[in-house]
Amino acid sequence: MTMVSKSMTIMKRIFSAIILGVSLIAFGAAFSGCTEEMVDINDEIALGRCLTPTELSAKVINGEFIEFSWTKSKGATEFVLELYSDEQMSSLVESLTIPATDIPYTADLEADMTYYARVKAVNGEGKIADSNWAVFDRALQTYAIKSSLNPELVDRSESSITIKWAKDPEVDHVRITPALNAEEEYTRFDVDAAAVEAAQVEVTGLNPSVNYTLAVHFKSAQRGTVSAWTRPAIDGATEVATSEALIQALTDKAPVIKVAYSETPYVIGSVVLGGPVAIYGDATAEGAQPTIQGGLKIGADVTGIHLEAITFDGAGLADYPHNLTFDAAATVESITVVNCKLNNYLRGVLYENSKGPQVGAIKYDGVEVNNVGGDGGDCFDFRGEATVNSIEFINSTLNTGARTWFRIDAKTVLESIKLTHCTFNNLCFANNGNNNGIFNIRAVNAAGTAPTFVLTHNVFLNMNDENKRCCLIAKNSTSAFPTELSDNFFYNCYDRFFVAQKDGSSLSGDDLKAAADEGRARILVNGSVELDTDPCVDSARDKYNVTSKEVIEANAGDPRWYAVYVEIPEDLTQDVTATGKIWDLTDGQTFKKMADKDMVRDGIRFFVKNTPINFTKEGFEFTGEAALEGGIPVDGAIGIKVNEPGSIIISVAEATGHSNLTVSLDGKVSASVPAGAEYQKVTFANISGEQMIYIYGCHPATMTFLQWTSDIQVLDKVLATPVVKINKTTVNERAEDEITLTWDPIDYAASYNVTVDGKTKNVAETTYSFSTANYAVEEAGGDFAIQVTAVPAEDDYIRVESQPAELSFHVNDVPDEPGIKIVRYDLTFPEGGNAEEMYVCENNAGFYVHTTGGWVIDKNSQKFAVVGSTEYDQYSTRLKGSKTSDSKTMTITVPNDGVLYIAARSANSSATDRTMALMQNGAEILAPTVIKDEDKFTAGDVSAFPYTVVNVKAGEIQVVLNNGINFYGIRYDATEGSAAEKVDKVWDFSAPEWVDAMTGSGIAANTNDSNWNLEVNGLKVVSGGGSIKWNLSGETYYWQPGGKSDGTTRYFEFTTDVAGTVTVYSSNTGGSEDLTRMVTVKVGDADPESLPGGTPSGDAPTKNDFSVSAGTVKIYPTGNGLRFYKIEFHSL
Repeated sequence: MTMVSKSMTIMKRIFSAIILGVSLIAFGAAFSGCTEEMVDINDEIALGRCLTPTELSAKVINGEFIEFSWTKSKGATEFVLELYSDEQMSSLVESLTIPATDIPYTADLEADMTYYARVKAVNGEGKIADSNWAVFDRALQTYAIKSSLNPELVDRSESSITIKWAKDPEVDHVRITPALNAEEEYTRFDVDAAAVEAAQVEVTGLNPSVNYTLAVHFKSAQRGTVSAWTRPAIDGATEVATSEALIQALTDKAPVIKVAYSETPYVIGSVVLGGPVAIYGDATAEGAQPTIQGGLKIGADVTGIHLEAITFDGAGLADYPHNLTFDAAATVESITVVNCKLNNYLRGVLYENSKGPQVGAIKYDGVEVNNVGGDGGDCFDFRGEATVNSIEFINSTLNTGARTWFRIDAKTVLESIKLTHCTFNNLCFANNGNNNGIFNIRAVNAAGTAPTFVLTHNVFLNMNDENKRCCLIAKNSTSAFPTELSDNFFYNCYDRFFVAQKDGSSLSGDDLKAAADEGRARILVNGSVELDTDPCVDSARDKYNVTSKEVIEANAGDPRWYAVYVEIPEDLTQDVTATGKIWDLTDGQTFKKMADKDMVRDGIRFFVKNTPINFTKEGFEFTGEAALEGGIPVDGAIGIKVNEPGSIIISVAEATGHSNLTVSLDGKVSASVPAGAEYQKVTFANISGEQMIYIYGCHPATMTFLQWTSDIQVLDKVLATPVVKINKTTVNERAEDEITLTWDPIDYAASYNVTVDGKTKNVAETTYSFSTANYAVEEAGGDFAIQVTAVPAEDDYIRVESQPAELSFHVNDVPDEPGIKIVRYDLTFPEGGNAEEMYVCENNAGFYVHTTGGWVIDKNSQKFAVVGSTEYDQYSTRLKGSKTSDSKTMTITVPNDGVLYIAARSANSSATDRTMALMQNGAEILAPTVIKDEDKFTAGDVSAFPYTVVNVKAGEIQVVLNNGINFYGIRYDATEGSAAEKVDKVWDFSAPEWVDAMTGSGIAANTNDSNWNLEVNGLKVVSGGGSIKWNLSGETYYWQPGGKSDGTTRYFEFTTDVAGTVTVYSSNTGGSEDLTRMVTVKVGDADPESLPGGTPSGDAPTKNDFSVSAGTVKIYPTGNGLRFYKIEFHSL
């Protein structure tokens, strides 16, 4: 192996890459010339000499040819061109006599030679003397051009890579280029005669865990490349071959783990790492890696992580939304991810929030990140008080998806971040107000200044999302701008992408252009360029192999893409499609850009010769008339293979003119589906053995839905109505009673909608029970309607919901007993209202909403629930609101004290800054509260928005909005009847009765005891086997449980007959803040409620309020111990 100096490395890489990119096209560089001496023209004429040639130029074309040209001299009939091998022109290689009529002249020369040239003018008739010599002032270098031999990878070891190629005698060496930034020099590996004869060679002397590009050469002619990683050096590894074994190895804290290759993924879920670990994939000779599905959590004892040669897959699941997540305040020396793929994570690759780890170096080298969801989080995400020395991404490709890609918040201390030789494609398009583009780095270093931020030699592709969210540098004015910026290339990046440190999503027209131009002036510097054409083979279809000379010369982007793109022959093997298959026709990962040739994707065979099928945001666009041979389509069509009876369900987009799609079975037409058809069913009841169903067009048409189902029934689309039985039809108002509905299963029904008094719940069972305790009526009693409908499965696009079974039940009036009662009222908004309106509750005229200024009502169905509840309410209309003002108002009036449950949702699903406040009697009863879609939660088995809950007094409440918020309804629990006696309890542990109880207990201050069972004025202090102590700070006394509780140990307890508010005053047990220490309140068997209570003990205690119902109330710490200074209870 021949070593080449580092000073030559980059030049040779560039030259090799250029040869690669232009091996089949002309390439050259023009050179200007100069004369040997200055000559006086008149003297030459006087002396009878030809004029010296001027304006010399020469360019290398097509490798071995050089085109020479110069001005034709007066009196010259021919020219003598001499070529030398040395600059001193002492070693003549060739002398050419060229007729004047043949200028410019192309010389056919030897490849891989450096020539020095001169020319003189000659009069062939001898009438005047020759001119002086004119010398070309630059060396001219030829090179060889040969066809590709399509080399392939054969095998890999820690120190060698074996390749083969199509047999050809003209191979003499392999050029070995390690990935940029690898600690290695450029090398040449000579191929001996035996290897040439075998058309295969083992390239030895390599280093482990390095990505090499091996270029087969004959002289300077590159004849194809292979890119491959050497295997890692692994000693003392625990070898695993099953998911269970891998989980066990991680649980056992194995320091080194080797994961065998498997065709099926290792499913590990979410695993907490208990110590340092290195995980290596035992990839195949061809480089196929084992896949691990799941996420890794970094525990407190993890000091280092190394991941190599593994494909990690998040499967789009919320159970492990990031590949790596900090689970504790670990001190980690390094996190290294090498030659890995990170695919399909819901949010991203790494996450830290509030754990406060100390991290040395984080390095991602040779990594591909694909298809990040961007749902509810960011991709590389530090939010808490972490300290990180360095972050580095090199030689990597970041492709498709994510919200913000790099988010490093201001709480984090960061010394440096470096991204170099990376390729970025189609990122940060999540339509969310928290999307801050690729870089949102607000951290500072230990000195309090901006971190070192290096962004060089990268390629950015296709940053032009329609949501106008993607940008290079975040909109925040505090977001860091690169401190070193050079040699970056940008293609198909819209104006918004270049707007830096300001919000470009709201700009348009001249304002956007001005902001973008300002950003370009800062970003397109030091060799950075915005390209007009794709620098890759086809980046929109993930074909990133570089074809741009500019990009190659700058060594920009992920170096794996410098290899020549070789079109892999399509595997047209097609499997039988299982029934129940629904294709996602808009899946941009599976269906990229278009089908422009015969191919198979997701079980669909595309027949394309001249009529492509475009993959659009709507579905498959058939671009023209299909070509048929004997009824079988051969161009402009798709086909699926089936082997049992079933039906195609198909939808076709609306279109102008005559547009339809034909469905056939083995060439026999079965149906023509017109444009605008939705979920049309084409049934094939007699399929036996493997057969093909074809779909094609006669005119352009777009298919928006496709399903293959086993359902071959041809029935009424409307499901049968359930026959419902009811266990009782009469109940007393406010009675703790229950009504149960039952019915027999309905064919093809997947669930049932049960509507009681206008509120709907979807259930899977054929029975439903509900409480009647909240139903109240006037003296005559009242009837309440029930409806039950059968609902088809979500993937049943043929059948529709049944007609309702209708029933009712009667509620008897029961005379009120003296005292308070809680009565529930519901107010919704009838469709069609606007401007200045009064919306009055049907059964309580004193409860109403009044609006002015043009509020509008329309249909919109949403579910709302109280946080923590499994019950929900369904609303079908909404009152659309915007920012309130003197002319645009909303008030709510209630006749009694009570509780409002406001069903409100932001008018912009991605906004996170829209607030609602409530004012009553000049005071703020609800501080500005953000109303955002991110707060949506699961109530029972549905996804619901949370009610905004607030206590109110009788009278008028003003609603204050800072922007558009929609209202679906308001629930009002009114407190009616004569007031019960007010209850007020204050248990101040510094009060004399408590001090006497503590000091007289026989247990000294600051002494833990597990046998406390003390009661003072109705409040008990109970150990239950857990330690509690009393103590004082100055003159302030407090109780301190010795740790966290689950409500059975270390708690305070009292009993109340009425509802009210519990107020707890607490702090952390030490001088620091720890908001994971929670004050928890639980009433009876109800779900507990927790609020942070761990403020520093030297500060004023935290005050937390909890609304409680009548019953036995327990107060205790969760998360860890707290100090409790005072507890209060005040009835409503």
